[in-house]
Order: sequence, then structure tokens, then C-alpha cells
Amino acid sequence: MKNFILISILLLIVTTNAFAQNTGDSPQTKLGFTTTIHSQVFNDSINIFTHLPFNYRDGKEFPVIILLDAHTTFKAFSSCTELMAYSRSIPTCIVVGFPQYKYANFNVSNINNKMKSIGKFIEQELFPHLNSKYSISKTLIWGQGSEITTYLMLDKPNLFDGYIADSPDLTLISDKVNSENAFKNFSNNKVSYFLFRNKANNTNNSSFLNNLKSNAPKELNWHYNISDESNMIIYLMNNYMHALEQFFNNK
Repeated sequence: MKNFILISILLLIVTTNAFAQNTGDSPQTKLGFTTTIHSQVFNDSINIFTHLPFNYRDGKEFPVIILLDAHTTFKAFSSCTELMAYSRSIPTCIVVGFPQYKYANFNVSNINNKMKSIGKFIEQELFPHLNSKYSISKTLIWGQGSEITTYLMLDKPNLFDGYIADSPDLTLISDKVNSENAFKNFSNNKVSYFLFRNKANNTNNSSFLNNLKSNAPKELNWHYNISDESNMIIYLMNNYMHALEQFFNNK
């Protein structure tokens, strides 16, 4: 019996020391958590990624940032958002990743239906889900390389407080973005829109820029920037951080 007790104590000490010394990073280190939303819009179960800030507590209001392309962007952009909050350049934010890939396989014949379904999911299913769990102050959406954020900005300008479009190809929605009535859905709500382009990218949004200059309503606070950064990852992260800083500091 004494030997059994002695062996048990030694095992406890060894186990405790092993856990206490395991302070390094590992491939299993997690950021955020996954929630499944059952969507009637898409007739599917959708995994949503959520990161809560370091100072999160129930009842406190936080801005929410929706990230598209979440399978590739969620970890890096959530960490970046947290780091900016640590430096107090932006407020702490809840970051939510929506992997929209399988619902955004659009072409010229179905793009309007696909875009409206994405907007409907966000408005009628994603936001009610988030509002049931968190107190939300402002909302932003970020997307890279597609028409989604720009389409939503024109179609549902009151859905978000801010829209970030990084190097979008607006070819498939050229009729929408170049129309003199492109901004007909705007009301009195203030909306921020950030449009980025890389010099190395052949995408040319000059027609839409001219439309913004000529017809954008006073409620639309829009920004445009061209970068010559050759590293695409640095380019995307720079644009994301600049947009957040401008949005939250009203620059």
C-alpha cells in the first residue's frame, strides 16, 4: 500500500511538471472557435469561425468584422485585428469568418441571384445569430478579389457600416457599378467604402471610380488606394489594417 501511494505521488509530480513546462507554441494552438449555422437560404449547414477579443465580456458592445474567404484569412486577420487593438490603433473587435466559396460560384447568368442569396443569408440568418449572442456596435465586411463586398454596398448599403473591397474584379457587375442609378438604395445612414488596387493587377475600375466621383451620395464616405507592393500577403494585410484604422478613426 505504501509503495502504491509513493508511486502515485511520483506520477502526479511528473505529470504536473510536464504540463507546467509545456509553454511553447504547437500546431494544435487554436484561435477562435467554430459554430454551425443551419441555413434555410442555402439549405445547408455552414461553419462560421468566431474570435472574441481579449477583453470580451457579456453585455459589452463590440464592433463585428465579417471576413470572407475565411478558410485562408481567419487566423491571420483575426490575429492582426487583435494586435492593432493591443496597440490601441483600433478598438477591440469580434471577428467572424464566413467561408462563402461554395455559395459564390457565380457567372454572368446567375451572379445577381448568388449575390442576393449571400446578402439574404447575412441579413436574415448570420446577423440574427450574432445578435443573439453578442452586443454589436458597428459592422464591417472584408473581401478580396471578388465582387461581393461592392455588390452588397450598392444593393444593401445599410447592411454594414463599412465595406472593404480589395482588388475586386467588377467585370460581372459592370452594369450595376457603372449605372447612374448605382447609389439609388442609399438612405441617410453613413456608410464607409474602401476600394484597393494593386498596380501589378490588370483589373481596371476606372469607370466605377468616375461614377463614385460624379454620383456618390454624401452619405458614402469612400476611399481609393493603389499600391505597388509586390508581395500579395503584405499587400492584403496592409490594406486591411489601413481600412480598419481609417474606419475607426474617421480619417
